[in-house]
Amino acid sequence: MSQPARLFWAIAALVLISQVAVFGSNGRFQEPAPDSSDKAKTQQTSKSSKKRKKKKAVATVPYVVFSPLPQTPVTSASPITINSVEVPTPPPPAARNVSSAEKTPGVHVAPTAIPTETPLGPAPGTATAGQLVISEFRVRGINGPQDEFIEIYNTTGADHTVAAASGTGYGVAASDGITRCSIPNGTVIPARGHYLCVNSVGFSLGAYPAGSGTIGTGDATYTTDIPDNAGIALFNNNTGGGSYSLANRLDAVGSTSEANTTYKEGTGYPPINPAFNINYSFYRDNCGKGGSITTFGGVCPSGGLPIDTNNNAADFIFVDANGTSAGAGQRLGAPGPESLTSPIQRNSVFSTNLLDATVAQSNPPNRVRDFTSDPANNSTFGTLSIRRRFVNNTGANVTRLRFRVVDQTTFPAPSGFADLRTRTSGSVVVAGINDSATCAATGAPATPPCTATVQGTTLEQAAPPANQPNGGAFNGSYSAGTVTLGTPLANGASINLQFLLGIQQTGTFKFFINIEALP
Repeated sequence: MSQPARLFWAIAALVLISQVAVFGSNGRFQEPAPDSSDKAKTQQTSKSSKKRKKKKAVATVPYVVFSPLPQTPVTSASPITINSVEVPTPPPPAARNVSSAEKTPGVHVAPTAIPTETPLGPAPGTATAGQLVISEFRVRGINGPQDEFIEIYNTTGADHTVAAASGTGYGVAASDGITRCSIPNGTVIPARGHYLCVNSVGFSLGAYPAGSGTIGTGDATYTTDIPDNAGIALFNNNTGGGSYSLANRLDAVGSTSEANTTYKEGTGYPPINPAFNINYSFYRDNCGKGGSITTFGGVCPSGGLPIDTNNNAADFIFVDANGTSAGAGQRLGAPGPESLTSPIQRNSVFSTNLLDATVAQSNPPNRVRDFTSDPANNSTFGTLSIRRRFVNNTGANVTRLRFRVVDQTTFPAPSGFADLRTRTSGSVVVAGINDSATCAATGAPATPPCTATVQGTTLEQAAPPANQPNGGAFNGSYSAGTVTLGTPLANGASINLQFLLGIQQTGTFKFFINIEALP
């Protein structure tokens, strides 16, 4: 696969000015360090009771980031304008008066050509360590100890055709040596695609959306429970016994309490409390910040790709839909099991543009800050709407388009950091757009000034019932519901979308997403 170029949009972070950066595929913005003085109290929504390093070239791919959020004041002073809404604010720093009309300084663009993906064809022969990895899993859920799944990811830029070293496929086994599922010979796992094994006795996430108009039911099933905190490994065969060895292992993940080193990498991840039947998962870090809510920086170090450092504790992030503290780190997020029919990360072949490039990224209509309190929808301090125009450069019709959160400030955010919750939004009609490209692609008339519809996005959930009652965060996904098999996004066509974030606490924020699409 050719090295993709990158687009980075960023806004300088200054007191009382929110900052937005979008990563697509044709240039780069840099951001200065943010400044924050927020002291708003966090709304408590937690229900806690509570590989060897694979040495291979990894292409840097684009993704999307927005940071940080306007501050809610704690003292009264002269009002200034933020996103055309008058609010009282603390005095700005000396010699610095900020308003929404100001063009944010320090923005630099380096345009490059939009890349295209180069099909490499199926990888021949048996997989080697690092080509296929365990990317997400859990061994317990809301349905109890058999509410389990194991997700396998193809890390390469080529489709992989399964060809076992022995037996009828690749084996996924727990540290008791018992095969839970197999990936049959001849199975083609797409580049950056997934294969999903589920325990059919208790799996509760079958309603999580997979492909176009479908739900995720797993590519293979098993019925034997995997013990809590036990190790899991993927092997290049499914014959078991002595064939399940370190020499034949493709990847492994296990806790510190797992004694068999064939079934974990490094010392293992911190074990979780098995008393909790919660909606959690461990997923492989695809940003490079270890799931830290407070670690910033203008980019994700991994470029939006899953990391594999031969250390389960560093590579995997624990998320739970209630932000439960179960022993392996606490952060709001959700499981997102993906299968062969799921959308594939396609960052390199989508370009991302401001809805209106004639105004600053921090200003309407590119970003809209609504201060209306809506606690029922996890928006106690209002919402932040990010609007962008995405262009399909895949060379084919896209029948499914969604966006996965890879980094975000959320619960439990300390004071000064925003607690954001992804949420579903509807479409909005925006008038007065002066961007000629947006008007030509999606506006009426086709020349400025024009009016354009910005489509809403849907927080994907395993519903009914909704499995993210506190809103979404890490590993959650938004879908663009207007892109379907019946109404595909044609090659070269654009779609305007908004990402709606509920605000439970104001402060500095970050928000990174990957683009996923079919085919």
